[in-house]
Amino acid sequence: MEQNIISSKNDNDIAGLLKSRNESLENKNRMLTAFLENSPDAIQISDKNLITIMVNKAYEVLTGINRAEQIGVPVMDLVKKGLLSESCASIVKKTRKPQTIIQTFSRTQRSAHVTCSPVFGDDGEIEYYICNDRDINEINSLHMELKETKALSDHYRMELETLRNNAHVRNKLIIEDRSMIDVFALANKISKVDTTILLLGETGVGKDELSKYIHNNSPRRNNAFISVNCGAIAESQFESALFGYETNSGYGKKNKPGLFEIADKGTLFLDEIGELSLDMQKKLLQVLQNKSFIRTGSTKTVNIDVRIIAATNRDLDEMVREGQFREDLFYRLNVISVSVPPLRSRKNDIIPLANHFLSIFNKKYNMEKTLSPKANYSLLNYDWPGNIRQLKNTIEHAVILSEGDIIEPEHLALRLPDNHTNVTVPELKDDEGLKELLEQTELQYLNMYYEKYGNIRAAAKRLKMSPTTFLRHKTEFENKYGKI
Repeated sequence: MEQNIISSKNDNDIAGLLKSRNESLENKNRMLTAFLENSPDAIQISDKNLITIMVNKAYEVLTGINRAEQIGVPVMDLVKKGLLSESCASIVKKTRKPQTIIQTFSRTQRSAHVTCSPVFGDDGEIEYYICNDRDINEINSLHMELKETKALSDHYRMELETLRNNAHVRNKLIIEDRSMIDVFALANKISKVDTTILLLGETGVGKDELSKYIHNNSPRRNNAFISVNCGAIAESQFESALFGYETNSGYGKKNKPGLFEIADKGTLFLDEIGELSLDMQKKLLQVLQNKSFIRTGSTKTVNIDVRIIAATNRDLDEMVREGQFREDLFYRLNVISVSVPPLRSRKNDIIPLANHFLSIFNKKYNMEKTLSPKANYSLLNYDWPGNIRQLKNTIEHAVILSEGDIIEPEHLALRLPDNHTNVTVPELKDDEGLKELLEQTELQYLNMYYEKYGNIRAAAKRLKMSPTTFLRHKTEFENKYGKI
């Protein structure tokens, strides 16, 4: 009786073990099938007799041959039918070594770079042939994209190096994003030409810093740079502020030069030019046309040599159409215009700027605070309606009010925009940092837009990237982090 119980128990243990192993094998098989089906490369596997036993979806698309036409069919039969130009596996069978060939497919009129490798059994004989096919057009496209990216990267690196090595602004530029490198490269070029410049962009994007950069790189750099906030000047004080005045009293004659006169031989930066009234615009236009003016209370003409840099966050074209801005003044100012992109369009500048301000305020308040990965994520994904000015204030606020040395998202006091997407902050492992955080965040957005549009081409177009880059990043990051 006892022996029967023991035997029954052993049978149950064996059955449980076999069941567990079967489930493990099934899970591994599902994982392998999923890997093959989702591979961007076309994969074909044949047995020792060169009979196809497995192909993935990418192989069907590349060759134009349905799975049902291939599974269980000798590869050489497909070659004889003209569907394949030749069999790489048949070459491997003779050489017993991995081989690479160029293969063509009649149905799709496409060519592929095919690498076939043998899989040996315990007896030393070949059991399987695994062929990996990569579309030549895709390879060429990737090669050209890589070449163009490298050339562009070299171009931007040289541009940035030139800007940073400039003797007049060395170590003062905090720019990493390509869009801003382009802006400063243009500014560097036009700074040498003594012409009027109009800077366009939202409030707080750095138009004032760009105007200083232009002045500091111009032939006028050794003379005055005068900044005027046109929106802060009352109309009643406009003439005296810009042109100066003369008075006679019982105490004698008193002269006060205006900002134009102070800026003589230098640069006058007229910020918020769109805030001037039409009457003030008329007086400014006369000075720009005549390069001279008369002080309030005087009859003497004062000649000036001033370079004008104007800036606005308003749409001057629209203001001209609505009669709010003089067309003749607009064309006088808009000799060369430079558009400064908002901070939300310059993602690569956000963290460097944040760390720059963090360093300033750590020194100012005698602290040693750092930004956590989650805080960096919050900074990167915020809309920044106030741009750099808002970022600076946000960092100062966090430095002052945060407890401890680590600044977390809740210390940043950022109000999420109404259209904020539900993308979670990835939990980082101990050996991961900002690079891994950004990769995982990108993967979430790639998957989100892929699900939204249903295909790679449409999703890549919406994200303003090439389909090959979209697929490469998606595959690389999913292999690294799994499907997020």
